[in-house]
Amino acid sequence: MKKVVSILFFVLFMVMMSACSADYDMGYVDEDSSDSNEVRLATGDLPDRKIIYDVDIDIDVEQLTEASDTLKTMIESDEWFDQEYISTHSHQYTIRIKTSRLDDFINDLKDEFDVRNYSKVGTDITVEYQDATNQILALEAQMERLLELYEDASISDMILINEQISNIEIELQSLNRTINSFDSLVEYSKVELSFYGESDTNRPPFLTRVANGFLSGIDAFIYVIDGLIVLIATIFPFVVVIGAVSGGVVIYIKKRNTKLLKDDKKQPKA
Repeated sequence: MKKVVSILFFVLFMVMMSACSADYDMGYVDEDSSDSNEVRLATGDLPDRKIIYDVDIDIDVEQLTEASDTLKTMIESDEWFDQEYISTHSHQYTIRIKTSRLDDFINDLKDEFDVRNYSKVGTDITVEYQDATNQILALEAQMERLLELYEDASISDMILINEQISNIEIELQSLNRTINSFDSLVEYSKVELSFYGESDTNRPPFLTRVANGFLSGIDAFIYVIDGLIVLIATIFPFVVVIGAVSGGVVIYIKKRNTKLLKDDKKQPKA
């Protein structure tokens, strides 16, 4: 059992060392970090570069609806819209375009429309991608070793080995999700596209606007009358109660004054 426990500690030590030394295994050199934040990659040690592209493009159009319809015909079946925002003056889209045809898509937009602003930014994630890949390989090697030890382990050792296997599986799941996310972002670029048109581009006809104004006026009138009726119904009980109390007070004062006047007349004059 001591031998198995010692091997387990050695395995854990190797995992920690592989994680700490991942930067060196990836083969990059940070030259003069005090003067520049640029990270230079050593040649020959890394796979193909992994770059995420983000495009921002603004386009002026005469007809917003027609421009949006044309845009949708330019999107292939395995591409999609992440977000759409439609307003009177603009149509804004977040689109996922295959990176392999991103430049062709942008050129098609420039040929079809009047582009106002355009920017394309690439973010190199090669180092992060290789770091996650190296960690996966190291964890899979440790998993194989633990499975070999499990075959000849005692019951108590099996418990310890199972705990380590569970921890490694959790780390592998997290790293694989990271890799899948990287792959998706690299394969499909994000395009933020905005169409801008005149405020009258989609303005309704004159008679339609007159009819809509008339109907809106009727709705506003009904809303005001409805509010007044509700207000009257709300304060009516208070008016009744206050009126009854006030009437009673007035009647009482009149009777008292009448009585005082009669008593005053009955008194003999000096």
